[in-house]
Amino acid sequence: MVHIIFTLLFILINYSYIKIWKKNFKKTPTGAGIFLIIPLTYFIIALNQSHLYFLILVLFSIIYFFDDLITINFIWRIILQILTPIIIYLSIYQLDIFLIIFNVLIFFILVNTLNFQDGEDLNLTSLLLMIFLIFYFYSDNLVVKNTSILIINYLTIFGFFNAKKNNLYLGDTGCFVISIIILLLTLLDINNFLLLNLLLSIIIFPLVDVFLVVFYRIFKKENLIARNYYHIYQLLAKKMKFKLYLFPNILMALINSYILLNFMFSLNLCFILIFVNVFANAIIRLIVYKFGIQNEN
Repeated sequence: MVHIIFTLLFILINYSYIKIWKKNFKKTPTGAGIFLIIPLTYFIIALNQSHLYFLILVLFSIIYFFDDLITINFIWRIILQILTPIIIYLSIYQLDIFLIIFNVLIFFILVNTLNFQDGEDLNLTSLLLMIFLIFYFYSDNLVVKNTSILIINYLTIFGFFNAKKNNLYLGDTGCFVISIIILLLTLLDINNFLLLNLLLSIIIFPLVDVFLVVFYRIFKKENLIARNYYHIYQLLAKKMKFKLYLFPNILMALINSYILLNFMFSLNLCFILIFVNVFANAIIRLIVYKFGIQNEN
């Protein structure tokens, strides 16, 4: 019954958001990820976490939401991306400078990797669904499972609206809030190595793609803040049909999970994973450039 109520709520929220947005703004509705504060609220309440920390995270999310509404200076986004993991870490653990710096780095990379994936219908949605299905099926923590099923519910409803071209996006806010939730759930399940390996198997391919694009843009002396269309899914969306851009993330998650689950984790394995994903990235690009021209719009 609870899930039915939340399903109806999420349908109403997304439908109303699109209508209100289109009435007041001329651009494509974005920022729908702000409603992920709902499962975040459940998580905080279920764990009896400090309300002060929660209010700070909500405030940061609302400030970030303005980037989807009116576009804020990128410096403010960076400041929020640095402060947020510090707040999250201190809400769970005692002060440790090295671990705080590590969390800031992970959060910064995660937010921006997800943000770069939010450019085509269902691309980011499918990636996030894989992540939270892993949390749901492989976590032993009831709060993590319940939070995950709420998010899966939301993403499923959101995906229905997101499937229609230029209809609705999670936006910068969604990437920010969902990164908060991913970091919180991961820290809570930090000793679950199977879960961590499976999460890594999902995120490594889009992460490699982001770094390759950044290095390419640095080489080309382009403005890193400006929008670009060099990512794998963007090339596939432009030059291939039938939403083929959804498959690389899914395929590489399966390949990476096979490698991580069948070989002992080590520094050498990390290099192998990076090589495999860079190689796959290059092969997909070659295929797109060679066979995709005829489908270009």
